[in-house]
Amino acid sequence: MNKVSIYMEKIFPLIKNMIMPSIIFATALIFFYSSPKLSISSLKTIHYTFYILCFISFMVLLYFNQRKPTFYILLTSLTYILINIFKTKYGAEYNTSAYYINLCFFLPINLFLFSFIPNNKLLCKNNIYLLLAIFVQFSIAEFLGKENLKINITFSDGHIGDLSILGFLLFSATVLFFLIQSAKEGSIIHYALLFSVFNIMFGMIYSSSVVGLTIFFSATALTLLSAIIMHIHYHTYKDSLTGLPSRNSYIIDSNSFPLKYSLGVVKIDNYAQLQNMFGKKNKNTLIRMITNRIMEENGEENLYRYSDDEFIVIFRNENKDESYEHLEQIRRAVASAEFILHDRKKSIKLTVSTCVSEKKRSDANAIEVLYRIRKKLQKANEFSQNISSKA
Repeated sequence: MNKVSIYMEKIFPLIKNMIMPSIIFATALIFFYSSPKLSISSLKTIHYTFYILCFISFMVLLYFNQRKPTFYILLTSLTYILINIFKTKYGAEYNTSAYYINLCFFLPINLFLFSFIPNNKLLCKNNIYLLLAIFVQFSIAEFLGKENLKINITFSDGHIGDLSILGFLLFSATVLFFLIQSAKEGSIIHYALLFSVFNIMFGMIYSSSVVGLTIFFSATALTLLSAIIMHIHYHTYKDSLTGLPSRNSYIIDSNSFPLKYSLGVVKIDNYAQLQNMFGKKNKNTLIRMITNRIMEENGEENLYRYSDDEFIVIFRNENKDESYEHLEQIRRAVASAEFILHDRKKSIKLTVSTCVSEKKRSDANAIEVLYRIRKKLQKANEFSQNISSKA
């Protein structure tokens, strides 16, 4: 039974992150296959909506300095613009032109390569080189188009819908890669990128249809924008490693604490040495294990991960003597636990130090209570660890 519950705890967050992108993709499919012929005004509305969504997404990413999704927004908008240019220039024969055939090759390649970009800051020097690489590709594609050279299997004009055969194979491989990556990582951004590739692929397959092209590319923009907002909101108020409320959540919630409360701090001992001893991946695993032990004793409610090595526990309507006993139980639970890593034969012993204080009349806010606790804890740790104290 415990194995089943552990498995369900792992699978539910993955399903949750997949719901929104999958619903948007399914809605686009249903709308495309079942909708009657749209009026010109309706198509224009969807057409302009696509550009608005892309612009909003870019501005949000620029404000929060997010790197990775920006390049997918850029690729999506450029592809949409280019296809419309090709359709205007070549008419119904656009999908056999060298420009379009080569776009079917370069687009999935770029979607695949950009998946390896770490989601670092957008405004940095390295991104200039990435933009230059995109423009170099455009120059190459422009040259090949003028020379009527088509990058395709045996240079034939075979198509899957309006997508070249080579393009279809590359898109299929890219979708498979994103599917594996999404199952492994499980984040909302990874699932959004997976379904964005699906939408772009269907948009290319049905690009000759004005409805198909506009609907699927608009679905791509909507998927990315929704995922970006959810991702930023989650990481603003949640700790990405443990899933606990973060420092920002604590600061906001502190305004609603009752008149009487105690504040407890649980500090991981020798935290700075964990990564040197076990590596980053194992360190994160150990932190999640410690978090689980704390939640087993205290529950997730009123628990925050305030910093890398500190957890804060709020004891509402309790004095520091009552709260001290709860913290002492947490300390003993962690100290008595045996933490096992898959690549180590021996179990690992870890400890935490705790300190508690109640809000005094002289305290203006919870920040002053926390300052007093941290000062006391720092002084206590100079002489010993794996201890509980009162401030």
